[in-house]
Formats: sequence, C-alpha cells, structure tokens
Amino acid sequence: MLREIKHLVKSPSRIGTIIGMIVIISSQSILVLRSWDQRGVFYASLMTVLLCLVVLLLALYRTYFKKPTEICLSNEQIILNGNIIHSRDIKLIITRGYFKPVIGILPYRRKIVPSGMAFRYSKDEDRGISDLKNWAKMNNVKMVNKSFQTWI
Repeated sequence: MLREIKHLVKSPSRIGTIIGMIVIISSQSILVLRSWDQRGVFYASLMTVLLCLVVLLLALYRTYFKKPTEICLSNEQIILNGNIIHSRDIKLIITRGYFKPVIGILPYRRKIVPSGMAFRYSKDEDRGISDLKNWAKMNNVKMVNKSFQTWI
C-alpha cells in the first residue's frame, strides 16, 4: 500500500526551442526586409516570423515564468497539473538526461508526450525519481531512459 507522495515539479527547459526560434526569426526577418516588393515571399516570411514569435513566447513562458506545480503519486494514479492519470492509461514513463532529468509520461494511443505530461523535479531529483520508479514498479508501468519529444 503506497501512501500519497508529493513532489514539486516544473516545466522542462525549452532552451533548444528558444534558440531555434531566435535563429528562424532572425533569418526570416532579413528575408522580410529584403523582399518587401515581392508580395508572395514577403507574406510567407512574415507569417513564419509571426508563428515563430508565438512559439518563442510560449517557450519563454513555460521555461521561465510558469510556477512550479505538484505531482502526487498515489496507489494507482498520478495527479500532475490537476490532471488525474491512471496507471492503466500509461504506456511508458520516459526519463531523458542525467543531471537535470526530464520525465515524460506517454499515454496509450500517443506517439509524442503531451506537454502537460513532461516535467522535471524542482528539487531533490534523486528522491523524486526513486519514488516514481517505485510507483511504476508497483503499478506495472514500464520506465525507460531515452530521448522523447513533446509538443511546443
């Protein structure tokens, strides 16, 4: 019988996304400035810049401004960001990285980890991962170390 275990978690760092969006915005901005007389190229580049700007702002918000939340491990469920995830709905728990590991919960019928199900521990990562491994073992959920993708 598992008691309720709680840990503070936060969104994973999105530094790669932030750098990528800055590079795309910079290159497309140059194209916008040089092709203002060619309407098709101008509007396509402008739309790319605006879309990348939205993605950049989302990544910045999630990385730097979103407050830590709580993960609660109980008998047959995980409560993360207010969402209840039953152990029977979890296909795989994935750990990416070693020094600041990011954990992703992959539900059945999904190929990409939903962004609301990716997190890293705010403090005491070793204890948090140990508790998660014990929970996964008790609930027959496979836990692996490998890379994974999330939406923005």
